[in-house]
Amino acid sequence: MRHGLAAASVTAATLIATAACSSAPATSATSAAATTATTPTAAASTPGAAAQPETAAAAVAVAKQYFGLYSAGQIALSWTLLAPSAQRAVSQATWVAVHRGCPSQAAGLAYNVKDPTLTGSTMVVTVTLAGAAASLASESAAFTYSAGRWGFVPNDLSSYEHGSVKADIAAAKAAGYCASS
Repeated sequence: MRHGLAAASVTAATLIATAACSSAPATSATSAAATTATTPTAAASTPGAAAQPETAAAAVAVAKQYFGLYSAGQIALSWTLLAPSAQRAVSQATWVAVHRGCPSQAAGLAYNVKDPTLTGSTMVVTVTLAGAAASLASESAAFTYSAGRWGFVPNDLSSYEHGSVKADIAAAKAAGYCASS
């Protein structure tokens, strides 16, 4: 649930529960340098249906958009930027309900997306909280190119497999992924 819900639940202590993504190979060399803070307003464009280029620059743009939407509380729109495999595993209604019931510990904070590495149809970026919180930790986040677009691949979607939204939220709270209320 790390980035899945914890993606929704970035623990300030472990940084981005939201970006605790899979172990995609980070061995190639396509790198689009610049570190950019992704703030809630940075994700102004709505995900479109037009095919995206299979480039590091396009993948970085989607990564920034995903984390900007997530940070801004635009959970339904953030779901549209998940990889198709993640969307098949977790419906948009469940994604939204669980994230609303278990708000991220990093809600409203900006993220930095940097150090992109593109290998084939997988891109891995380093994600940190922006500003003073940046020194707390960093996480790797994977994005894959499928069906003409880049999509975020949460490393653990098990938090959405408890049979009901209520049970998913309870499990997320028990795991410490939610902001204390």
